[in-house]
Amino acid sequence: MPLSSKDITGSLELIIGVFKEIRSELMDSYGNIQHLSKSDNSPVTHLDIKVENLLKSRLAQYYPEIGFHGEETENTPSNIDATWIVDPIDGTSSFIHGLPYCTNMAGLVVDGETVASVIYQFPTNDLYTAIKGQGAYKNNERIQVKNTELDNSIVFAGSFVYKNLYLLFMPYKLGIFAPLGASGYEYTRLAGGNIQGVTKLRCGSMMHDNAPGVLLVQEAGGDVISFEGDTYSYDTLNFIAGSSNFIDVVKRHKKEIEEIISNH
Repeated sequence: MPLSSKDITGSLELIIGVFKEIRSELMDSYGNIQHLSKSDNSPVTHLDIKVENLLKSRLAQYYPEIGFHGEETENTPSNIDATWIVDPIDGTSSFIHGLPYCTNMAGLVVDGETVASVIYQFPTNDLYTAIKGQGAYKNNERIQVKNTELDNSIVFAGSFVYKNLYLLFMPYKLGIFAPLGASGYEYTRLAGGNIQGVTKLRCGSMMHDNAPGVLLVQEAGGDVISFEGDTYSYDTLNFIAGSSNFIDVVKRHKKEIEEIISNH
């Protein structure tokens, strides 16, 4: 049975409620928490797992027909038509060190398409939401990607090839910033008009890092270009998102970027 719009908005509100409910506990440990290292050497805390388990149990209680895919714990079968993809704390390193780049985020994928998302920047209590076809919002106010001149604009290069991109885009006088390890924060800056682009090329990010933020950017008027086939999908791992001006430049240099990717 197709997921109703009521279930989409209802499950989105449930997730927002959980994020806000646990904020005080996160802030009590903000910049002051022990952590372990996962097999890929990325950090994880007991609060990453607690947030994820709380979301999973609440969704199972109220929306059992919706699947769950989290970064840290066991997931529901992949044959479910509708699934919430969750990163309980994106930017865990920032959380551990008390930096404001950490977020909670989740994206709802239905039949292979992201239809709703939330990114909660809990250190500043800023809530970003999007539903497909309904725009992007920060604290219930509409936000828009700014299509400004590229001179002195900023691009977050979430990529191990950012030095190559810096050289490629140098004629455009773009400021290319090295990876923050905080995808959710990067996407909110792009959707809110603070920067012109986000690159995800050979950077090891996964769909839980990207699906929520890409929908936010698209609903804020941004564009996405895939470097894995013709079109972007929620599980595409090599792509660039940005304002139309920046994406025009990316398209102009698509072959050079593909060569950079293939050489790394």
